[in-house]
Amino acid sequence: MDQLQLELKIGTVRKAVKEAYDQMPKRFGVLTLCLTARSILNRMTLDGTILRRLRELRDDKILNYVVIDTVNSIYEKIES
Repeated sequence: MDQLQLELKIGTVRKAVKEAYDQMPKRFGVLTLCLTARSILNRMTLDGTILRRLRELRDDKILNYVVIDTVNSIYEKIES
């Protein structure tokens, strides 16, 4: 796979994760986010990939959230 194809694939997953995040309530579970992102993509994508893109979006200051329950994987959006 060449670099251009890789960038397009990553961009597509990032967009789906952003869209799924926007659909989530203030508090949400990771499983729900992953299922929603997969539904938007209409293909199987690993949870790890989806969560990596979610962290990247937070690192890029596009999304703002915190993990409030690590055992049950519950996240909460922080209003900017």
